[in-house]
Amino acid sequence: MNKGNLEEAPVRFGANLGYLLEMADQYNHDPASVTEELQTLFGALASGNASVEDAGKLKSVIQLVDNIRKYGHLKGDIYPLYKREYEHLPKLTLEEFGLTKEDLSALPAAIVSEKLAAQFSNAYEAICHLSEVYMGTAGYEMSHINNADERDWLINEIEVVGRQTASKEDKIKLLKSVAHVEGFEKYIHKNFVGAKRFSIEGVDALVPMLEAVLSEASKSDIGNIQIGMAHRGRLNVLTHILEKPYEMMLAEFMHVDPFKFLPEDGSLEISRGWTGDVKYHLGGTKTTTRYGREQVIELAKNPSHLEIVAPVVLGKTRAVQDATDGNAPVQDINRSLAVLVHGDAAFPGQGINFESMNLSNLDGYKTGGSLHIITNNRVGFTTECWDSRSTNYATDIAKGYDMPIVHVNADDIEACIDVIILAMKFRQTFHHDFVIDLVGYRRYGHNEMDEPSVTNPLMYKEIKTHPSIEILYGKKLVAEGVISEDEMNQIFRNVEQELRTAHDSIDKNEKETDIEMAMPEAVAAGQPDVETGVDIAVLEQLNQDMLTYPEGFTPFSKLTKILERRQDPFTKDGLVDWGHAELLAFGTIIQDGKPVRLTGQDSERGTFAQRHAVLSDEKTGEKYTPLKHIKGAQASFDIHNSPLSEAAVVGFDYGYNVQNKNAMTVWEAQYGDFSNMAQMMFDNFISSAHAKWGETSGMTLLLPHAYEGQGPEHSSARLERYLQLAAENNWTVANLTSTANYFHLLRKQAHYLNTEQMRPLVLMTPKSLLRNPYVSRPISEFTEGHFRPVITAGYKKTKVKKILIASGKMAIDLYTELEKNPNEEIALVRLEQLYPLPEEALQTIFTELKNAAEIGFVQEEPENQGAWHYIYPELERLAKGRSIKYYGRVKRSSTSEGDNEVHKLVQNAIIQDALTI
Repeated sequence: MNKGNLEEAPVRFGANLGYLLEMADQYNHDPASVTEELQTLFGALASGNASVEDAGKLKSVIQLVDNIRKYGHLKGDIYPLYKREYEHLPKLTLEEFGLTKEDLSALPAAIVSEKLAAQFSNAYEAICHLSEVYMGTAGYEMSHINNADERDWLINEIEVVGRQTASKEDKIKLLKSVAHVEGFEKYIHKNFVGAKRFSIEGVDALVPMLEAVLSEASKSDIGNIQIGMAHRGRLNVLTHILEKPYEMMLAEFMHVDPFKFLPEDGSLEISRGWTGDVKYHLGGTKTTTRYGREQVIELAKNPSHLEIVAPVVLGKTRAVQDATDGNAPVQDINRSLAVLVHGDAAFPGQGINFESMNLSNLDGYKTGGSLHIITNNRVGFTTECWDSRSTNYATDIAKGYDMPIVHVNADDIEACIDVIILAMKFRQTFHHDFVIDLVGYRRYGHNEMDEPSVTNPLMYKEIKTHPSIEILYGKKLVAEGVISEDEMNQIFRNVEQELRTAHDSIDKNEKETDIEMAMPEAVAAGQPDVETGVDIAVLEQLNQDMLTYPEGFTPFSKLTKILERRQDPFTKDGLVDWGHAELLAFGTIIQDGKPVRLTGQDSERGTFAQRHAVLSDEKTGEKYTPLKHIKGAQASFDIHNSPLSEAAVVGFDYGYNVQNKNAMTVWEAQYGDFSNMAQMMFDNFISSAHAKWGETSGMTLLLPHAYEGQGPEHSSARLERYLQLAAENNWTVANLTSTANYFHLLRKQAHYLNTEQMRPLVLMTPKSLLRNPYVSRPISEFTEGHFRPVITAGYKKTKVKKILIASGKMAIDLYTELEKNPNEEIALVRLEQLYPLPEEALQTIFTELKNAAEIGFVQEEPENQGAWHYIYPELERLAKGRSIKYYGRVKRSSTSEGDNEVHKLVQNAIIQDALTI
């Protein structure tokens, strides 16, 4: 193995220095108030007779204690095999500091720690205790934590409270647990040779650790536990934590319908989509009283992108914690607990973990402390640690977030349980995250067909001769006299018989093959039109409430004038602009009993200063959110400026909406292209989770999009990607030209939340159109009607020779030009909803305009981007032989030109070309 170099750190006296100073102060007032040893020390120091040697020894003792606490883990027994070797370790022994047993025996234990004074008679005994604690099978890292109370609490728990004393019953229970874990894996390995399962073997302790989490959570009255993990060990967690019957799991290996064996009591919920997914991506929900109180345990579904589920689980956890029936959410962190299981290569290797940990203390995202367990196989696929990270441990990235870290030997099952109990106590005390590095190995290759000795010969030479955990622990209990060897073997036989009985109950001839994979009828039916208008009196009162502030609250003076203009649609002939329409929609949605949660970078104000949902007092800086104070609200309004993160925030809010399907959960990109950084969330969760896993969402995405001459990045929200992913009514993709239509679409989206017709909404939101008078609409259009997927102006049917179809800003650019230079031979169709394509409405227009020889599609984006490739075959089918023509930019590798003047020329040329008959 490679050898890492570690430099000696300067002494940190910490609590020892404080103790000495306190004792010195007591000595100055009353020499008899301290021990004889300290009287001698302080007396010599005061008289100047203390030798350099005595002072040096005292310093050495203090530095030795500090080193053991900080670096003891480097010499700890935390590796079951393939142990790491280090060069230039910090000094960690008496001899390295020139100290002897006699030196330390002459000093009080309180020199080491006040808290150990009652347990040990001298410093030597206390040092031996610390060496055993910090260099055993659990290694602790906490010196990086800035909070002194947290450090002191941890030191007390580790050094004074110490390890738990397991009873005989507890030990036998643990043995049975690991016997089931290993027995399950061995049975599948033997009976389904070569089948992928990504076994847990080598870090089997994870399952009893999770059982301990559930037990401790029950004691703290936590009734919901959200678990996220990748595929390694997932089948075992499903089987032994969610109690998915052996019959269901084995049936999946046999391609027999597993749902025949689903418990009839309804305690286990397993959903699946119509196209399905591999078994080691699936999750489930278990309701159980096994650990004390009733608990709901949820294992989140997860694709192959390893850590990507972490923010989703955090969002699900926060959704359970939030009560949303008031004007603002009320969080109770003991309603739910997040447990995130990571891989050792993926934890530091994938940026989603950095983003997710950054959420841990932010108001809009914190969950009161999550538990992180790294199932440390010591290898990622075939890559060993020195090639996969630049840090000593996989956990080192967590130090920047002040999280305690414990490394524990996965073969010491009792130590693993002690560590998880410590983590739970810390979470309940300080409401912060805790990281456990479960250091083990991987029994087989990345999958069970792989031969790992090809790439990792030294590691696997040790693994092949290393006994599995149930054998190790069973023999340990036999040696302790807890059980006999016959009793141990009987436990193993019982597990095998359980699995054999389950296997025999499955008829292998009942193969399940559904090559049609038809989507459910409710999904195929789509979302019928729904009346979304709101009475004028309701809107007027809502508007007034949003313009009413607490006594003494002074908004920014220039902003006050802007906000006051929001009265004009009710008192004059004013128009409702985009931001105003949105807030009216959100207000009516919470009045209808659907909570609204909106997050994004600078969303409180809005990137383009259009929203102003949160106001700041210009004198005090105090914040005020009008929508949290409106009359008639039946649910909460919640808005947060997110961190400068996309993947984790989108994942979090997706998880929030999956868990609380009644919530109107909205994520807004600062610019549409920022969604690039969350692409995995769109690909693997939002667009496809329903079809793969039966997981439904009604999340709304606001993606600023439109060509304004602002360069490649801030022009396109990559509309083509969402259309490419569009199928089976999986979501709605829209690019609007009317504030009233926006109002109605948001209300329609809210209407279908928590129904079988619920689906995500992807909106290409405007920039320059936010205040465009052609887009702003009178209040009368808000009081009746519904969302219109197609908008057309009046036209004379017989005169139209050319139909132009466009969306968003391009449609308004064409509309503006036609307002200046009317042309009865052109009919402009503003296609508000791109997917699902409103075929019937388009077909009606095409039929009416029978004299139109050409149907043109106009877009801002280059020809190889935007909606063109999606819509061309659809128009070809609907046009029935009429000419289909493209108007837009030529094919480009970049999304747009960079020069603003060039942009204007190109944009104008497209418009003029489209409007030419």
